[in-house]
Amino acid sequence: MLKLVYNLVLILYTLLSLPKFLWEAVRHRKHRKSFMEKLGFKIPVFSLPAEGVKIWVHSISMGETKAVAPLVEQIRQQMPHASIVISTTTETGLAEAKRRMPELSHYFYLPLDFSWTMKRLVRRIQPDLLILVESDFWYNLVSYNKKVVLVNGKISETSQSRFRFFSFFSKRLFSQFDLLCLQSQRYAARFKTLGVDAEKIVVTGNLKFDQTFPHLDIQRWKADLGILPEDKVITLGSTHDSEEDQLITALEPLFKKFPTLKILLVPRHPERFAAVAALLEKKKISFARFSDHLPKQGSERVILIDAMGILSACYQLSDIAIVGGSYVSHVGGHNIFEPAALGIPVLFGPHMRDQKDLVEIVLPSGAGKQVELSALASTVEGMLDHPPLEMKKAGLDLAEEVQGSTKRTLQSIQSFLPN
Repeated sequence: MLKLVYNLVLILYTLLSLPKFLWEAVRHRKHRKSFMEKLGFKIPVFSLPAEGVKIWVHSISMGETKAVAPLVEQIRQQMPHASIVISTTTETGLAEAKRRMPELSHYFYLPLDFSWTMKRLVRRIQPDLLILVESDFWYNLVSYNKKVVLVNGKISETSQSRFRFFSFFSKRLFSQFDLLCLQSQRYAARFKTLGVDAEKIVVTGNLKFDQTFPHLDIQRWKADLGILPEDKVITLGSTHDSEEDQLITALEPLFKKFPTLKILLVPRHPERFAAVAALLEKKKISFARFSDHLPKQGSERVILIDAMGILSACYQLSDIAIVGGSYVSHVGGHNIFEPAALGIPVLFGPHMRDQKDLVEIVLPSGAGKQVELSALASTVEGMLDHPPLEMKKAGLDLAEEVQGSTKRTLQSIQSFLPN
């Protein structure tokens, strides 16, 4: 009965969401690669061996995929003959999975969680273990798999409230998990209020703390982007709609005091690249697009990074990082640990409700500052006048201090990995 009601609710949700889904596909060229698979019209074809261990990893988007990559690599090294497949919800997540984990058996988009679709998909993969990353809790996905573990788990206050309201559903959902490896005691407490057995919960830390960064030829990158040795560089990372306008407007007066100041602007979603370019043209700010494979002149104030997967590189080229998703109220913040771990002083805004754990380690360490938009220009000006070397060192020290989540998670799920 529960499955029937769940499917009916999901059908209603799909019908209500379809106009927006189609509009984004037509207007913003979003979902075009994943459209058929996400709706379940096209089930992935797998050429997996009939025998042998099969593991299914599901992450949501790029951030979760980057976080779980070291863990998947450890599993692959431990079980070299296992077939490992990965699904994501977004196109950026799938591209990141192929880039970071090129040795996996298959990559695909997770379809909507209808029972008939998920049953067919599970039959095709026949996984011995499903590893969910962070917070994508789908009832049919979980119920049709034999063993399910959650890694790098988290749950927001909003989601916790919703699950508590539908306690009859959440208890059935979470009772089917075999193990929940969580980022912090904060999330452990929230899951316990949903009736999750405490024996199934273990706090292993945040996998993002173990993220490795590829070696970067900084001089070559700067030359390609027209950044001169004397230039000062700020990266605006993972920005959202209206945030680019707010941040550029706030920082624009600094161009007069710092003639060599350059901004690397990295929007969060690729479908917005054209809109951000139009904004810069409207504001009459000289800029170049990263995708234009022409030598940058060096006179551009802003480099629009209209490509995915190179935010980390931009941070490494910077004197200061300003992380987006924190100056608009509807997002809840993004990963402020990444630039700090690279030794880049990080600034972020007041809206960090979904990243409280990161705020609670970055702020006390001295690696970052939470700054209101009204104070952003003066804060940046002071940091450019007097480079905060103590913030750089604090970030590097913090990165070394908090590592180890991948090892703890692997130890925790060891008994669930098939022999």
